[in-house]
Amino acid sequence: MSEVTPRVGELRPGGRAERVRSAVLGAASALLSEVGYEMMSVEDVATRAGVHKTTVYRRWPTKAALTADAVALHATEVIPIPDTGAVASDLRLLVRQVVASNGTAQGTRQARSFVAAAATSNELAELMHTFWSQRLELSAQIIERGIDRGELPAATDANLIIEMVIGPIWLRLLLTNEPITEEFADQIVELVVAGITRV
Repeated sequence: MSEVTPRVGELRPGGRAERVRSAVLGAASALLSEVGYEMMSVEDVATRAGVHKTTVYRRWPTKAALTADAVALHATEVIPIPDTGAVASDLRLLVRQVVASNGTAQGTRQARSFVAAAATSNELAELMHTFWSQRLELSAQIIERGIDRGELPAATDANLIIEMVIGPIWLRLLLTNEPITEEFADQIVELVVAGITRV
């Protein structure tokens, strides 16, 4: 059987297009942490990724689009959606992953940078809205599985619960600058789980 040739623009696992995409998004993520959104340029991303800037612009026509994809890939790799078999442990692991991602100096700089940039860029704000909508939808599976197992009432608002466990981290990250630790993450989950499982 002859080898199937991928269509133009199609990513083949392990192929050059996928390697370039990974290198570019990795470079963008690193630069966001190091210099922030405003100081990051597509040219700098291309240089760090070892590709020509036209290669980057061909796939990501704007810096905002590149940033959104870099943030989405980072979230997928660093904060996968847990499935431990119980709501409490799923939420605990999810929130600990968020803490691990954003609680470091680099993670804090990156998060603050793209939140600040989204306040002045309509394009980035729209892309980040889409990103958060998708992340909430994925994370809501934790609550939906809990409902299916009978751990939670059928009327439980899945998105609201996820917002309740993630929100305090972003409050400290963006406003109070208080420490973001695993202990803090566990305290949040303990309080929320106690509330949603109370009969």
